[in-house]
Amino acid sequence: MMNDELDKTIMDYVDGNSQSIDDTVVQEHAKELKQLVADLKVMPHEQPNTTTDNKLYQFIADTSAKPKPVIRLKPWLPISLAAASVIILLIVFNTGQSFENEYRTLSHNPEKLNYIYQLNTKQLETADIHWLQAELQNDINPNIKVAIVDLLAQHQLKLDEAFYKSLQSQSIPSVQMAILNVFETATHIDVSNELLDFTVRQDLDSYVIQRATYILSNQ
Repeated sequence: MMNDELDKTIMDYVDGNSQSIDDTVVQEHAKELKQLVADLKVMPHEQPNTTTDNKLYQFIADTSAKPKPVIRLKPWLPISLAAASVIILLIVFNTGQSFENEYRTLSHNPEKLNYIYQLNTKQLETADIHWLQAELQNDINPNIKVAIVDLLAQHQLKLDEAFYKSLQSQSIPSVQMAILNVFETATHIDVSNELLDFTVRQDLDSYVIQRATYILSNQ
């Protein structure tokens, strides 16, 4: 008897579709299978242990019922942090070093940005202007770049051609717009060529190109 036929014969016997099997060995095996199937049908279903589930549900219920802790900042903490920042800047500004050297001692962008803002109240020399122009080119943080441009705008008569040529190398729209604001008020130098070179760039934001074109048309 082929395997497929043997399997079918045994299954027919187990299912009750056949009452006898010719092969004695196969018949005994089929009877055992039939009895096993019968025993499985009457075996009671095992109930899962729910102890762990009950503990989990109770834990969730207890946790949900507890009031959430409220994190309260000490009222003096924000003031202390602000005071600490001011103290750091006061220490830096009173070291007797040049502005550039003092700036180099700062390692975090927020400190650098605050330092640039503080320079708005200082008297800048030509060397400081040159350093800031170089820093505008070298720094990668757009907020610091814009702060430097705004600071340099207050010393426009000290700005040299290098500042206006730096527009071409800037790729961040906010920095470009800040420099264009300085271009608009420039009266001591002809910036038409720089604006022309800038407006032919293909990577400019639409607002930037409109601003540059407007300034150029009013030169």
